[in-house]
Amino acid sequence: MRCAAAVAGLVIAAIGSALAACGGAQSELSAVNAMKYLPATLEAAHAKVGDPRIAKIRIYADPAVRALPHWKEDLTEQVDYASQLLQPLIGVRLAIESIKDWARTGDPHSALRELAELDKADDVAWVIGYVAAADTASTAMTELGDAQPLGRHVTVRAWADKPEIDALAGKLPSAQSTDRPEVINAHRRHKQTVVLLHMLATTLGAIAEVDPAWIQHVSYSPKQNTFANRTRDLLQIAIDSRLADEATPMIAKKLVESIDKSDWGGWIPASHDEVVAMLRHIVDAGREGKTFANVPPAAYDEFKRISDLAKRGQTSDALTELDNLLTAYPGNATMHELRCEIMLGKPGVADKATRAACARVSELAPGDPTVHFAVGEALLRANDLRSARAELALAEDKIGNLAVGSSEAWRRLIAIYTGLGALTWTEDVIAKAKLDHEPAAAATAQTRARFGIPRGATFVAPDQEAALVAAIRGALNLIYANKYGDAERALGAAEKQWPGAPGLTAARCDLAFRSGQIDAAQAICRRALAADPNDSWALYLTGVLLLRDAGTTNAGIEKLKAAIAVDPDLGQAWRTLGKAYARGGNKPALDQLGTAYAAKFGQPLPP
Repeated sequence: MRCAAAVAGLVIAAIGSALAACGGAQSELSAVNAMKYLPATLEAAHAKVGDPRIAKIRIYADPAVRALPHWKEDLTEQVDYASQLLQPLIGVRLAIESIKDWARTGDPHSALRELAELDKADDVAWVIGYVAAADTASTAMTELGDAQPLGRHVTVRAWADKPEIDALAGKLPSAQSTDRPEVINAHRRHKQTVVLLHMLATTLGAIAEVDPAWIQHVSYSPKQNTFANRTRDLLQIAIDSRLADEATPMIAKKLVESIDKSDWGGWIPASHDEVVAMLRHIVDAGREGKTFANVPPAAYDEFKRISDLAKRGQTSDALTELDNLLTAYPGNATMHELRCEIMLGKPGVADKATRAACARVSELAPGDPTVHFAVGEALLRANDLRSARAELALAEDKIGNLAVGSSEAWRRLIAIYTGLGALTWTEDVIAKAKLDHEPAAAATAQTRARFGIPRGATFVAPDQEAALVAAIRGALNLIYANKYGDAERALGAAEKQWPGAPGLTAARCDLAFRSGQIDAAQAICRRALAADPNDSWALYLTGVLLLRDAGTTNAGIEKLKAAIAVDPDLGQAWRTLGKAYARGGNKPALDQLGTAYAAKFGQPLPP
């Protein structure tokens, strides 16, 4: 009769009676000599109080595992035993959502990658894959399972029955003992559960421990029964954050802060350095606006070398090495992203193979904006604004997936649109990002006021706003250069493209004024202000025109004050207003204006 589940939760002092209750004779397994045969019992030094939280897991078993006797019961038993430690240790109980068949064969060292490609673990805390046993018994944790820091996937090698029993020679009751099967079951259950716990802890940022009796040691031992307290602290931080659905970069940041807070000699230095480096890399990826998986530790040095080759312009060599690396890690989005970015440089964004490489990143990391930024910026460099806008719109929709680095990603997009002079797109992103005191908001408002392009204007499409600003600026430059004929022709052409644009009308007012057509200038400026009352250049010009007549001085002053209110950086309006105050002898107003001018521009108001 099999009764391992009954034995699992009992301390060694009572194990003899437990075995008897299950139908086995006590024979050699007295309370005195039980420790001679049995592995340690898993236990937490300081049990947590309160009801446990549930961490759902999904299990996959390959054909070799499913061929084993009572395999499903064994896996369920091991998960239950793991919960018996995790519940008092960090307040978590594992709950199996489902157990699925896994049609995989071949090298078990690639199983973790295959599992991650098969199941994204979007709705569970972990996906656990059980793979075929090895031909020999091993104590090396790297051979008994696989996991990555802050990953959601774990693989565990099945128990190799004959090799493991042979390895236990001298640690089992005699072959004639009726208790021998239960002792073997206890060892199997302990080893498989400890390996599972070790791998789960790895995904929570655990660092290899120096004491062979601790579960996070690099080698398995039947004496292992718990984690070090310092490791438990990391597990608690990570599981609390994971169950709260915090983003991976945020969890990595918390773990790095905890590790850096106090040095501890119980961790293996090489493992400490490797885990911390990976966590920092995850944090950095989040700041860069990435959500996808990190580069595996085993491939990190090679990945970095490839990145350096690309930066040095050795594109062909970089792509050759990267293709070799992708053979081993075909589902790693970070590596595919690097391939996309290298190919965007050469052969370029117009190349079909390049776009296919970048599309592969979107397939692997559908919620990540990174590749859309890269492609969008490449399209801008190729002067394909329409296609670039489509890619950047995709990036915009996915920035919300970033819990760490979202502000930087929003500002990256704002900077792109600001650089394009796309006023509406910039304002829309600022509103969506909800960034406080965003400098681009003030700059966009100033551009609208200076060039007479009110928000919601129908005379110009958002993708043409920059071109309209450039046309107005170009016409004004011709006017200032006294090239009035050229300015007239430029304004005429622009007015055909953007009829009724207040900024163009204000520029025409300036042309009439400088040509000495005062009445015409006043009428044209009135027309500009009728279309956009906040056109700062039309307000300024109207103020200047009104100041020519003593009877309209006050009206001119009001226009200048209005120009300054909507466009605080319009220095001409400040200086002209100062002269109006001086001419009218309004010293208090002049002094107040001078103080404000000095604070704004860092120099005294000119006399």
